[in-house]
Amino acid sequence: MENKSLVSITDICKEDYLHILSLAADFESTPVQNLMPDKIVGTLFFEPSTRTRLSFESAVNRLGGKVIGFCDANSSSVTKGETLKDTIKIVSGYCDLIVIRHPLEGSAKYASEISKVPIINAGDGANQHPTQTLLDLYSIKKTQGRLENLNILIIGDLKYGRTVHSLLMAMSQFNPTFYFISPDELKIPDEYKILLNNKGIRYHEYRDFIDMIGEADIIYMTRIQ
Repeated sequence: MENKSLVSITDICKEDYLHILSLAADFESTPVQNLMPDKIVGTLFFEPSTRTRLSFESAVNRLGGKVIGFCDANSSSVTKGETLKDTIKIVSGYCDLIVIRHPLEGSAKYASEISKVPIINAGDGANQHPTQTLLDLYSIKKTQGRLENLNILIIGDLKYGRTVHSLLMAMSQFNPTFYFISPDELKIPDEYKILLNNKGIRYHEYRDFIDMIGEADIIYMTRIQ
């Protein structure tokens, strides 16, 4: 995966997921490792963030790297009319890796096409959040002891919840059964149903989750976006 961007959770395969989870277990036991000496990571957060931004910055510092960037687009040259293209081209000359969160779907993909350095997508609109999914996979494996053949209830905003979209694409590699629970206005988009149908993954849709709790290995709750 060296010098490779992570824009979509599908940019990496099942074997990559398992390798990353193994590495995560090592980092959990020994979080401070000098693996990024002299490396600079740019964090460009065009949307508000606390946990995601500080998670990245904490990780970079614990691995011996340095962080530059901004957590408020209003403090950047965007307020003077600078385009995303120009921001990425300039900042990619300052660092070895860029972590970007942006409100527009497809922004991370676009950034990866013009950046001189790898891009990590920390959330692009209602599209995806691949690093959150890797953390979710780690939590699921740690609590359940496996990723295969799980019954997963996903409840809440399934239409705009980018963590939901990334999670179901990743977990579809492990033969789950999904139970989608949401109001009609926030149902899972058809494009993801088509993906699951093509992979032969079972799913069911409901408006209420009370009767389903007994079926669940994992209950994944999401907020209204």
